[in-house]
Amino acid sequence: MANDLNEQLEQAVFSIIKQGRWLAEEWEAAGLLPGEDLRPLLPQLIQRLQDGDPLAVNDDNALDLMADEITGALNALKPNYGDLVMRIDTSEHLIFDKDREQLRQLAERWKSFQGIRRHVRDLRAAMRQLKLELRRV
Repeated sequence: MANDLNEQLEQAVFSIIKQGRWLAEEWEAAGLLPGEDLRPLLPQLIQRLQDGDPLAVNDDNALDLMADEITGALNALKPNYGDLVMRIDTSEHLIFDKDREQLRQLAERWKSFQGIRRHVRDLRAAMRQLKLELRRV
């Protein structure tokens, strides 16, 4: 079981490093201007993602603010669409507006990143719990 968890964790960590770099690249390509709350946090977040450090706990707030910015930008282009994109999988949506499609893809990247980020944290917690249980035996 521990070997399986180790393998899963290795794969998930490799995946989150790639996902983080892609999120940083897509954020910069989208050209969104961060709001007042995100502005001071964004440079460090982007740098950590580009450097392969996607699990920093102090980035939780910045990532939440990033989602708010993406949602707001999409809502500005089409009312309520940003809220919808953050709730459901929109990978099958056909969008002909270039800006909206770029932001939709960014939102999907953000959701994917957050999903794998949670998965890595869950795997790490499982490893800790497994080690505790094995010590009791």
